[in-house]
Amino acid sequence: MAKSTPQSDPMAIWDSLKRTDPKATKPFTRAGGFRGTQIDPAWRLQIMTETFGPVGRGWGYEQLEWTVVERMIFICVRVWYLDPETGEKCWTGPQWGGTEIVRRNRDGTERPDDECFKMSITDAVGKCLLQLGLAADVYLGQFDDSKYREEAELYWNARSNPETQPAAVEAFEKELRRKLEDVVDLDGLDALWRSGVAARVREIGHVDRAAQQRITTLFSRRKAEILDAEGAQEAA
Repeated sequence: MAKSTPQSDPMAIWDSLKRTDPKATKPFTRAGGFRGTQIDPAWRLQIMTETFGPVGRGWGYEQLEWTVVERMIFICVRVWYLDPETGEKCWTGPQWGGTEIVRRNRDGTERPDDECFKMSITDAVGKCLLQLGLAADVYLGQFDDSKYREEAELYWNARSNPETQPAAVEAFEKELRRKLEDVVDLDGLDALWRSGVAARVREIGHVDRAAQQRITTLFSRRKAEILDAEGAQEAA
């Protein structure tokens, strides 16, 4: 058995999963006036697959037990995943999900709910995935802030943009370095920044702040070099 090694950043998995796509949410109101945000179960599965790999290979879940109490089915589940750094198989703590066995019709009659087992498992799996950080921003109340939701929307739009993918950003940085070498004055530097670079850098910043910082630093460094060269010419 492979030995477990300390993860370099204990918040790495949490931080990679915590942001929720606003398109995968919708508000709901329960009896008694409680309001909350519902998260699309299929979106949860998609994000886990993107992060760890296909279900059954990179991650999965196991039903531990189930019981029926007062016309409700309760199912206990735990989720496993392969640690991205070590490959070790890890488990969340067990969680229970519950759903009513019967569904009430509008006329007051009742009928068996053939979705109750599936819904109970979905409920339990969602609770397990929260332990990893998936959609944590919803549970932490950040989605109550309209500004945060706007920022989340920008993030997910940028995340789906081919121009903000790691390979595209790397190529963009490489091309900028080449172009910056040809810039000889501040007007040329400003023209390059306004040629679409500024907008692209803003978009990159929504998903990769480090890359955004590297690019802006390239421009700052080139500006300093130009000013130093101009100062040297004037002194001469």
